Amino acid sequence: MRPSVRGIGTAGERALRFFGGHLSHAGREGAVVASGTPCDQRKTARPGLTPWTASPAELDVAQRVLAAVPGAAVPGTSELPHARVDLVDGDDGQPRGREPEPVEPPLFLSLFLHTGSMPRVVDAIIRAVAAVR
Repeated sequence: MRPSVRGIGTAGERALRFFGGHLSHAGREGAVVASGTPCDQRKTARPGLTPWTASPAELDVAQRVLAAVPGAAVPGTSELPHARVDLVDGDDGQPRGREPEPVEPPLFLSLFLHTGSMPRVVDAIIRAVAAVR
């Protein structure tokens, strides 16, 4: 169970996506449940999803979150083939890791793929597949 973080209800969260241990792209989504929203009200899964440029502090937190995932690396490497790290702002305004997602189907490549990232994405996928053969 995750603790409630006030900022998620107002500022939403950021998702940083890594391929082969390198930041590929990031997005920001607005608050899913705003203050006062009834729990049974229909909600939008990813409201206001927009491209995001991670700050150095956000990148640092995300890399520390990934380093803490035990045994998730591709055999023979020290990195995950793919991972998403969700970040929120703490009460002090500083980024906090919300959760690592080493497996997630929606990659949002068409929305957020930064220039030059596609070869890194393809290489990370090929290396991961070759490692489990």
